[in-house]
Amino acid sequence: MSYLLLPRLRIRAANALVGNLAISPAQVLACVLFGHNLGLKTGCKPLRVAILHHDAQLLGEYGSDGFYDFHPQQRRGATFIDGVDYSSKNPHALSLQPTASCHLTLSLLIQVQGGINEKRVERFLRSARIAGGNIDGHAKIETGNELDELHLPKGFWLIERSDLLQGEGSPVDALVAAIGRKPARDTAPPAPADATPPPLPESWLAASVLGYAMTTPFETRAGVRQTDAGDTPPHAFCEPLLGLVQYVSTRDYGQRPIPWWEHGWLQDDVFVVRQQQAPQ
Repeated sequence: MSYLLLPRLRIRAANALVGNLAISPAQVLACVLFGHNLGLKTGCKPLRVAILHHDAQLLGEYGSDGFYDFHPQQRRGATFIDGVDYSSKNPHALSLQPTASCHLTLSLLIQVQGGINEKRVERFLRSARIAGGNIDGHAKIETGNELDELHLPKGFWLIERSDLLQGEGSPVDALVAAIGRKPARDTAPPAPADATPPPLPESWLAASVLGYAMTTPFETRAGVRQTDAGDTPPHAFCEPLLGLVQYVSTRDYGQRPIPWWEHGWLQDDVFVVRQQQAPQ
């Protein structure tokens, strides 16, 4: 088993739209599938990904009501192509699709089966994207056969908190209530190194796309993006599955196991990323 650390990836103009319901920089699914793509392009076999958040800047303007009065930047094409690009109400303006973007700084820790070719990884990062955002730079890549050989930077682990949605009421209401909860700073003194880790503190929660549910069968369709080999893969339309994640500082997280994210199919038409044993 090997480990690959991609420290302080600076990502420009990444997607921040979580389905059609929320704006959030917690792009868990994109980071996990980035690891999958890295494996395809560099010849290694990533198994799991852990995400360390350092910084996020939502692109937009804030109104008079402060943080919750946010107006995300919108983009419109600069040239006309054909009639379908025009707005249905204004024949002189391009139609506009709602979007939200952000700049991110993340570190990704990837567990790999077998060896890692650092030169291939560096070459891949020059043109790779995360959540649609360009990777403008990163710190020195590290590899090792043991986690202790790596220098993990300080930041905030992204932790799955689906447990907060498992109540008797609607999971949608539980999601909204959890996101609206105000975080409280833990003022308790640090526990001894050999003590049992205390419960996770009350810190920032955010909505995140953690999977997709297919709404149509997989079929061969025209216009589907081809693979690098020129093959046209089966395609299906789908709907995003929203979940809840928590930002927990490396200090508060303590000596718990690394919060690995894994991807897989729950059933033939539901694909998800999750933490098998989410810390509590």
